[in-house]
Amino acid sequence: MWVDQTVSVKQSELPVLFGEYFDIMRPHGGSSLHSEIKRKAPSLLLFDFDYPERPGLKLLELTKREFPSIPILMTTMQHSESLAVWAFRARVWDYLVKPVSERELERALSALQKLTRHTNEPARHRIICTNKSPIPDENNVAPRNTTPTELMPALAFIEQNFREKVRSADVAGACNMDSFRFSRSFRSAFGITFKEYLLRVRIKEACRLLEKPDIAVTEVAYLSGFNDPSYFSKTFKRYAGVCPSVYATSTEHRELLGDDRLALIL
Repeated sequence: MWVDQTVSVKQSELPVLFGEYFDIMRPHGGSSLHSEIKRKAPSLLLFDFDYPERPGLKLLELTKREFPSIPILMTTMQHSESLAVWAFRARVWDYLVKPVSERELERALSALQKLTRHTNEPARHRIICTNKSPIPDENNVAPRNTTPTELMPALAFIEQNFREKVRSADVAGACNMDSFRFSRSFRSAFGITFKEYLLRVRIKEACRLLEKPDIAVTEVAYLSGFNDPSYFSKTFKRYAGVCPSVYATSTEHRELLGDDRLALIL
């Protein structure tokens, strides 16, 4: 069972293997998750986070305590040694930082499949695990409410610099924040991550450029902030539904997307 604890990561953006291996659940609290686990009796659980906060981590901890024999795989976008240490002390079976390569995911899932073939021991033999390690401070403190107005310098910075390499630290500095607080505040205020917003701005610019005649797709890629034309084509197709060359020549498709195309305007 895949327990979706993400705020901004879309199901369609996850590796295909997720859908092949897992039933997807977005719990509305611990009781709903635990009742589903009892009903479906999954052989393993995947807790998927973007940037974990205390409620999600506590849910993982309580789930492991109630169902100690079910192995848990944890994925997150947050690079944090303290979070990884906490996860393993909470008896998480494996901890993966996204984006997870297909090879790494296959390795983890293959090993878990082998493990689950040998986890049918009677309940009386199960070890109850209690994690005494506190949740890391960076995930334990609820973020201060940040209004979109306070983040306007970030949007202006992106608009002026999206064609170049944009570092989150520089954008955070424009808002007088550290990178971690900025990332959480941006996601809380706008519902998507800073990286996702930047990507949408670049795709929006690419759409505008592709409507101009006599401009090469490769040139559009560089002018809209993509250094790799191949990555640009794949990313553009994910948003627009067609590759850049088709979009450039298909007036019908552009009209179908309309003025609010790709929902890029926040």
